[in-house]
Amino acid sequence: MKLRAFLSLFIVTLIFCTNPSTSFAHTVKSMGYSKLNIEGKTIDYELFLDQIDMLEQFDTNKDKHLENEELSSQTERIESVLQKDLRIDVDSKPLTMEMLSMDLAEKGSTSGVVFKLRLTADEAIEQFNLHYNLMFENAPLHTNVLVVDSGEYFYQNILDTKKKDVQITIAQPESESVLWKYFVLGIEHILTGYDHLLFLLSLVLIVSRFKDALKIVTAFTIAHSITLFLVASGRIHVIPHWVEALIALTICYVAVENMFVQKAKWRWLLTALFGLIHGMGFAGALAETGLPKSNLIGTLLSFNLGVEAGQLMFLCLLLPFLLWLRRFPWYRKMMISTSCLIFVLAFFWLIQRLQ
Repeated sequence: MKLRAFLSLFIVTLIFCTNPSTSFAHTVKSMGYSKLNIEGKTIDYELFLDQIDMLEQFDTNKDKHLENEELSSQTERIESVLQKDLRIDVDSKPLTMEMLSMDLAEKGSTSGVVFKLRLTADEAIEQFNLHYNLMFENAPLHTNVLVVDSGEYFYQNILDTKKKDVQITIAQPESESVLWKYFVLGIEHILTGYDHLLFLLSLVLIVSRFKDALKIVTAFTIAHSITLFLVASGRIHVIPHWVEALIALTICYVAVENMFVQKAKWRWLLTALFGLIHGMGFAGALAETGLPKSNLIGTLLSFNLGVEAGQLMFLCLLLPFLLWLRRFPWYRKMMISTSCLIFVLAFFWLIQRLQ
């Protein structure tokens, strides 16, 4: 009984520690996006910031929500912050920054503000230094995905408190280095994609053999690979807001099914259907980071292989543990309790994302 209580507590802790609710995830860690498109002597800079990070400075009416009117009334103040904490130097001289627009926007299920900036040098830009110090004072765990695109050149990095300055030299990149970055990005995405991990946990809770788990994982892999390629390559278009809500709904369904089904014989069919939805979510995350114009297929393949590698790492740790637990007579009750908790959490995400 002590072992059973300990394991139940362990799984409950695992579920709640991976809760990416808006209130928790953004106060702990938030993510912005910087997309720089360089043509000749001009840099067009699209900057996205999570509104949660901006509330303390710019939420004048303290309603925990930013509005376009609220932002426009503080244009000079916001420009001053951008000029102070965001700088691009060419030949050790800072470029003058012009803010073209500032609007509320969404990246996946994250609400924020997108800034369109333009910086112009005296001659064609071949090398520059980027200094990024935005949001760190109020959100020390804030990170920013940096993407630089200039013809055939493509560069990507992650900015945080430990990496505020980067030097970029525009040159023909080695395709292998870009593909490796997307492979690593795929691993990071699945291992930090708490809803996807919870979906995988729900799927294998009723598995009693490695053979059944293999069929489920294969079906999921094939299905999400199809929609990942179709959406990321622009062949089909989806609304990210609804995709995120549907992902939460798939978790709810599997959790409820776990309470009534005891065998995983046909679960691979359900997994294939739901995998199509999760693939759209993977594509949305990939689109937010930017895609190189050259070698698009290679990039998508590398990212997808990274997702599979991360997924395999998770299941290799989880499956032996779950199959060992099945030897105990109380496993079924513990599995139902765990599924109930998963349902509650996923239903909370569903309501949150529908809003």
